[in-house]
Amino acid sequence: MNHRVVKEQQLLLIVVVYNIKISDLNIINQNNFVKDKSIDIFIYDNSKDPQSITDIDQMNLFYVHNSENPGVSKAYNAGIQKAKELNKKCVLLLDQDTEFNLSLLEEYTSLYEKYGDGYIYAPIICNQLCTKIYSPSIINRFIGKVQKIENFIYSEIYDIKNKSLINSGMMIPIKIVDTVGVFNENIQLDFSDYYFVEKYKHFNSNIILINEKISHSLSGDEQKYFSKEMHRYIYYCIGAKELSKSLNVSTHFAVVRRMIRLIIKYRHIKPITIFFLYYMKDNQL
Repeated sequence: MNHRVVKEQQLLLIVVVYNIKISDLNIINQNNFVKDKSIDIFIYDNSKDPQSITDIDQMNLFYVHNSENPGVSKAYNAGIQKAKELNKKCVLLLDQDTEFNLSLLEEYTSLYEKYGDGYIYAPIICNQLCTKIYSPSIINRFIGKVQKIENFIYSEIYDIKNKSLINSGMMIPIKIVDTVGVFNENIQLDFSDYYFVEKYKHFNSNIILINEKISHSLSGDEQKYFSKEMHRYIYYCIGAKELSKSLNVSTHFAVVRRMIRLIIKYRHIKPITIFFLYYMKDNQL
């Protein structure tokens, strides 16, 4: 058994999908790695209809379908539970729209062997053109500000005191989860990452930053899709409200700012209605 196999057996990849064929996932199509049975992949499918995985040449694929679409936090927690059942040491979170090369696993696990269970491990997440950095982002009142690539200063042990991370790409040791707690399942999409990272920062303000740039699509950079963005704003309001209650912090400024941006973008008052229903009145979907 080679050294790479020994290291990767410590890790469970967790991929959350919605309305996408599993066979089309970037990580599934990297045949030279997928056919290596040392890689275990847990897929949580929030789509309406379940998918067959019998035609995928991956014996270490674990599949869960939930047509209720409970969001990412519940999916991550299910994956963490599976990792514990499999006696894994770490989980690696991935979104369906993250271009992740499985060859990076060696760097993750190498750094894990160097620094151990006391840190979150995360890559540099960029836009497609690699001109701006989404994660780590600078945060102010729970509004993330991208970092310009030319101004970014890399450090392997990276301070996130006034910064945050997005979920995708994070490798989390199970011992960190046991210390910090699991993801908040009442936060289905937006603010799921803020919640976990803020709780982590109570124990450690540093992460191990992997010196690799990974491309990722961010909802805030998308073009005009009125119905899609209005629906997403509902989740944004619900997540912000839950974050405020669970961590005793204020998210009001972030929600109002997003509302104003959507009003200007679409010249429509629907964001005001959503704000009052799902943030001020704390309604749920």
